[in-house]
Amino acid sequence: MENYKLFIRSMKVMGKRMYIYLGAIAVMSISFAMFGIMSSLLMKSVVDIAQTGEYQKLASAIVVIVVVGIVSLLVYRVATIRYNVEAKRVYGVLSEAVLETEMSLPYSYYEKHHSGEIISKVSYDLTQMGNIYGSRLRRVVMPFLQVVAFLIPMLWMSWQLTVCLIAVNAVMMGVEMLLLNPMHRVSKELSGINMQMTSRLSDLLQGMEQARMYESGQRTVEAFGQQNHNYAKKYNKKLLYTACLECSGKGFELLCSLVFLVIGIYFVDKGYTTLGALAAIYTMYGAFSFQFLQMGKYIPELVGCLANAKNIFDFLDEVREPKNWYTQDISTGNMQKEEKLVVIDNISFSYNEEAEVLKGFSLEVNRGECVAITGASGCGKTTLSKLLLGLYPLAAGTIRVNGLDVREVGLERIREQIAYVPQEPYLFQGSIMENIRLGRFDATDEEVMEAARQANAHEFIQSFPEGYDTKVGERGNNLSGGQRQRIAIARAILKDAKLILMDEATSALDNESEQMVNDALRRMHGSRTIVMIAHRPSTVQLADRVCRM
Repeated sequence: MENYKLFIRSMKVMGKRMYIYLGAIAVMSISFAMFGIMSSLLMKSVVDIAQTGEYQKLASAIVVIVVVGIVSLLVYRVATIRYNVEAKRVYGVLSEAVLETEMSLPYSYYEKHHSGEIISKVSYDLTQMGNIYGSRLRRVVMPFLQVVAFLIPMLWMSWQLTVCLIAVNAVMMGVEMLLLNPMHRVSKELSGINMQMTSRLSDLLQGMEQARMYESGQRTVEAFGQQNHNYAKKYNKKLLYTACLECSGKGFELLCSLVFLVIGIYFVDKGYTTLGALAAIYTMYGAFSFQFLQMGKYIPELVGCLANAKNIFDFLDEVREPKNWYTQDISTGNMQKEEKLVVIDNISFSYNEEAEVLKGFSLEVNRGECVAITGASGCGKTTLSKLLLGLYPLAAGTIRVNGLDVREVGLERIREQIAYVPQEPYLFQGSIMENIRLGRFDATDEEVMEAARQANAHEFIQSFPEGYDTKVGERGNNLSGGQRQRIAIARAILKDAKLILMDEATSALDNESEQMVNDALRRMHGSRTIVMIAHRPSTVQLADRVCRM
């Protein structure tokens, strides 16, 4: 029942185009079967005419059968093209849906799940689910429809012989269906192991220095090797099941041919059918039996892909981040002009019900003011930044930014008011110009450069041979920590938001880099409203006011 529901949902992903997709498969099946039927009818005509001597009928029979056969092949080709187009289209739809889900999940999801798990869904489960549309469903449906198409002329020519053949093939398919559950189970296990392997590999690539310096790194490599070994064992089991399907198919194919010859000769001898009909049924039976075997072979493989589809659907069903944590009725958000740019009023928050991270906290920040928030580790500084960004809902109290109440307007409106600079800013693969322009895509080159000047980044950027076209490398690894931080500040400046929120922006920098970033903060002093979470004295002293948590 679960597989049936997964299959129906997989089809609904296509929307109304599902009918075009399934129609293309139906036309492919019938037109391809029709070509085989025409070949068999040609065989019947030749044998019957050879027995009766009515050779004048041979030419017309050949012309009709050849014309119908050619038309069948042309129709088959057109339907194949349409089928492939629709299969690629639905894979694109699924890819977009997975990406949209990744961008819509609440921040808490990424704190609880390893990035490798998400990558595995995209790289493995999504590909396997795409195989449903690309081949697996077609390989189940086409044999079924072709079997039906072959049955009609076979029953017409000799229903007795055809019924006997169906019985033999039914036994054969029943044996193959015994592998249905094992194939589903091993596919699910392979998906889980692949997820673990991807997580391990992600850890190794992102922590290469630690992996080489510490014993735990070698253990991670060994754990990856063990998982790889487990994957190989499970995959070998899947190959064994596939080989069993192949062997049983070939064995039954030989058995069915022998049964056909014995029964066919008996029926001709008893006058139940003609030699021409027997020849025609025999030529069709090869294709009929092959397609019957295909159903038994590919149904287990289709079920295996449905196990991957379940992982994708479970991911798509994850609860999304709402437009507003508190109500779906979002007001227009008319800004109320306040002297205070940020008003944090008696807020409380806890990640779980056992311990409150913040309780009754309040803070006001004037326009153009620079406020430093300090405190011991674990006192809630970073949590406060997450609440300002709307990454978590408040348990109590409210936050207003530029006159907008977070409880009344959507998260998008609140985030428009804030430019965020984290402790370890992420730079995307590309040039320095492209990374700064993420702050505002419609910014001109001159506006990007001006933001870089304010962030004290223009000079070091110009020192590179390629200037603003310099590639930053993966995660910005071609740049120093201070350079990455100043590019992130330039990005925040370019956004031209009302508030710049900085979370430990200098804590991981050396003294020289810290001085460069602090110079950038001095340049912004008075012209921007800044809330910075900090603990270094040299950074804290830049603030107009210090709030200790």
